[in-house]
Amino acid sequence: MPPDSPYDASGGENLPLHALLGRFESIGDNCEFGLVQRYAGIEPLGLLRFSASRIDPLLHALDSDFELYGRGDDLFVYPHVTGYLFCRSRRYEFEYNTGHLDGSDDPAAVLKREARKVGYLKRRLLEDLRLGEKILLRKAGPEEGPTEAAALLRALRRHGPSELLVVRATDGPATVRRHEGGWWEGTVARFAPYDLAAAVHLPPWLDLCRRTWSHVYDLPDSAPTPPRNLLPPLDRRPRRHRPDPGADQTVFGPLIDLEPRDRKAVHALTCWVWIPKGYRGEGIAAAIGDRRIRWREADLALRDRWQKVHVTATLPEEHRKLRVGLVSRGRDAGFFRSAGWVFAESPEPDAAERPPLLARLLARG
Repeated sequence: MPPDSPYDASGGENLPLHALLGRFESIGDNCEFGLVQRYAGIEPLGLLRFSASRIDPLLHALDSDFELYGRGDDLFVYPHVTGYLFCRSRRYEFEYNTGHLDGSDDPAAVLKREARKVGYLKRRLLEDLRLGEKILLRKAGPEEGPTEAAALLRALRRHGPSELLVVRATDGPATVRRHEGGWWEGTVARFAPYDLAAAVHLPPWLDLCRRTWSHVYDLPDSAPTPPRNLLPPLDRRPRRHRPDPGADQTVFGPLIDLEPRDRKAVHALTCWVWIPKGYRGEGIAAAIGDRRIRWREADLALRDRWQKVHVTATLPEEHRKLRVGLVSRGRDAGFFRSAGWVFAESPEPDAAERPPLLARLLARG
């Protein structure tokens, strides 16, 4: 357990994924780990969760208690090449996407809101550092080595008994070890490109967080149980779907009883679909109610072959039952086929690279 930490990690090996990911807080260098948390179904508050933050300005900010961040004329907003308004700190060079499209709101009003948000989140971060209940995660930039990690640990420990996980990209499975300098050093197979941060390779990050939690709190390092398909075997057979001719969209799929399910856990629905040349619909998508975190809809350009669609989502608290299935959009769409339905508690779609055998035999026939 971290030195002088008030947090009791007993039973931590049984933490659900969304709770486990909530025990980590990102301190840069970009938004990749913040997206890992989003894909795991949580949206924790964090000062640097979605910020670009180089190591030297971060060390300066920690040494100065983020005193100047968001104060006076420190912040400014500007239109980014992505089409969104970005907010940047003049003193610490932190930068993040405000989520407002350029032209959709008054920049002065956006700046005012961001200054209030930064003021609140920096107080919250300093309190978290004082308590030492979270593992601070730094995705190491290309110029960061042991010297920078040691300086970062010193800067964090000035505020409280924090544990630091420095993550690097390397070939091979996720690993974690205690560095002789006092921080934890972890690896994942690869980082997402800086210009495409949403393309997160999620499984190594989840594996790394499980392993780190087990090492930090001296818990059994056991592999997670593979996700179980919550649909009956009959739902995996190939089936033919004909959307209602006069409906704008038709939903195919069962009502699922939510009562025994963890509503905060991310679930994934994965299906294989076969779109014949005669299908005239506007789209086919997997659906878990009306929610989705990540998804892949059918490519209508791919005809007379199997392709995989999926969606991930958390489950609504307000419903006892929820329909999961496939949605066909468009009037007079004509028929299509599906096979290999898998609905499981997992932030990742089913990993099968081919449809079930019966579906492949149907294609040959």
